[in-house]
Amino acid sequence: MPGAASVLIAGGGTAGHLIPGLAVANALTEDGWPAEEIHFVGSKRGMDAQLVPAAGFGLTTLSGRGLTARRVNLTNAAAAVSLAWAALRGIALVRKRRPAAVLSLGGYAALPATVGAVFWRVPLVIAEQNAVASATNRLVGRFARAAAVPAQGTGLQREVVTGNPVRPEVTQAAREASDARERLGWPAEATSVAVFGGSLGSRRINNALWSALPSLQERDGVFVHHVVGRRDWEDRPLAPARRDSSAKVRDWYCAVPFDERLPVALAAADLVICRAGASTVAELSVLGTPAVLVPLPIATDDHQRRNAEALVSIGQARVVPDADLDAERLLAEIDAMSMQADRTVPSTGSGATFGRADSAQRVARLVIQHSAAVPEGVARPTERAP
Repeated sequence: MPGAASVLIAGGGTAGHLIPGLAVANALTEDGWPAEEIHFVGSKRGMDAQLVPAAGFGLTTLSGRGLTARRVNLTNAAAAVSLAWAALRGIALVRKRRPAAVLSLGGYAALPATVGAVFWRVPLVIAEQNAVASATNRLVGRFARAAAVPAQGTGLQREVVTGNPVRPEVTQAAREASDARERLGWPAEATSVAVFGGSLGSRRINNALWSALPSLQERDGVFVHHVVGRRDWEDRPLAPARRDSSAKVRDWYCAVPFDERLPVALAAADLVICRAGASTVAELSVLGTPAVLVPLPIATDDHQRRNAEALVSIGQARVVPDADLDAERLLAEIDAMSMQADRTVPSTGSGATFGRADSAQRVARLVIQHSAAVPEGVARPTERAP
């Protein structure tokens, strides 16, 4: 039976929701909250079962899936029934565990336990990762004691700008950026470009880069680190060696399906070309690496474009619409950005707060502040987290 001062963290399903939640959970333990009193409620369909137990926290997974579009069809009808059943289970779970607080990460996987928090009047804190609030967080936002947001203007009530929590590996990479290129074995003098599109990859970005390889191979002083993604890995073309030198392909173009050291690569790069998911934008904000962002055009409420605007506003990024990205545009953006971007992020402005090294600690303080009870030895903040 959980203790009187336990926390439920509701949400997961995708890395974009789950990784910030794990960062907050770790920050709570750093403040003295026992790990055994922190429990995740997530999705059977996502990465929760792999990531949460490995981090040392308890996990309950519930069925359910998000609605695919705002229309009536058999797929959405089945999803609605599944979510309704999961919400009933979430209500029962919250009653059984009697937590001191529930932290909602947003997304369909957060809905069951968040509904349970509202039903049983458990203190609720929202952690919104995107510049536009998710449907789940908008639905329950008026019941929350506070909403931790990456930047003002998400549409949620009682916003507190905390930044979007990032992985500890990102803050470590930011501290050790000066020798990141040497540790990765990248060419010391080359302009280094990191290209990726998430764990599955982005077909649009991959195709643009592959089409640009013949031109890139003729350019001296450019190195490309390409995280293709597992989905497109088998479809990749063979990159040719330079025609005018004895350099091997790996000396100017390196392709991998997945990169466990991606934060180090982002810290080492002179330029990053990628999508504009919330975690990606937050990590780039912490690292200060210039970027060309290609927002996913089908993202709900166009939230990736809004995320990207946070970095555009401080001059750290340029935005290329998905439909406009081809080999010619990619080469032009490399020419325009890689040699002139400033690696230093201002300390003020929306982009500077979208991701911060202490974002997880700020969200954890909100949870502690609004909890009905806290474990012995955990100091409750006397003021709202800044």
